[in-house]
Amino acid sequence: MTEVATFAKRIQSVVSDANRTPHWSPDDAKQYMAEVEVRRQQFDQLATHLSDTVIHPRLAALASFFSNASRVEVDPPRHCTCWFEHSDRFPADAKVTVAVQHDVCYQQIAICYDAHMIPTFVPFNEHDRITLPLDEVNDLTVADWVERRLLEFLDAYLRIDSNGNEVGQDTAIDPVCGMRIGRSTAAATANYLGHKYYFCAVTCQAKFSRDPLSYVRVKAM
Repeated sequence: MTEVATFAKRIQSVVSDANRTPHWSPDDAKQYMAEVEVRRQQFDQLATHLSDTVIHPRLAALASFFSNASRVEVDPPRHCTCWFEHSDRFPADAKVTVAVQHDVCYQQIAICYDAHMIPTFVPFNEHDRITLPLDEVNDLTVADWVERRLLEFLDAYLRIDSNGNEVGQDTAIDPVCGMRIGRSTAAATANYLGHKYYFCAVTCQAKFSRDPLSYVRVKAM
């Protein structure tokens, strides 16, 4: 018997056992759905509160320090997003989103963080989430977690800062170590998917050449 056939027999056994198990009575199902509806309403209120009073203000505070940052938008509901446009000082398009989500039964709440920077010059934490029981969520815990994620993004974003373009177009960021260097004085260079990268040392260039995807990703936003 093939492995797939064996697996199919296991599925058949589980389905047969399920068919022999009595289904919920109408009263049990009604009570369960009523409990889920209560938790759904609780989630809606809590998610709106977190979005309006914890997440949105902190994203807005981050955006206020950058002239190339757009206003923070909430779309769809409970997804707070801020865009950072490509500029001479910050030569990348970036986006940060913090969203409030739930599990299928509305028993847990998840705060989800996603950040993108294109092209990606330096490695950074692009995705993270914290999951909490619906009845154990508090503003301080969520605020602390969101602030740490935004500060991580800020650290990565500032590493591509060309310092107001004071060194002109000669500035580049070593994608391996994050050092800001002069293009004309770079110790080594490498081309990857049509982009040229500059390195402070041959050792950084060698690490990059062995595994470029560990350091940069060139993709559409």
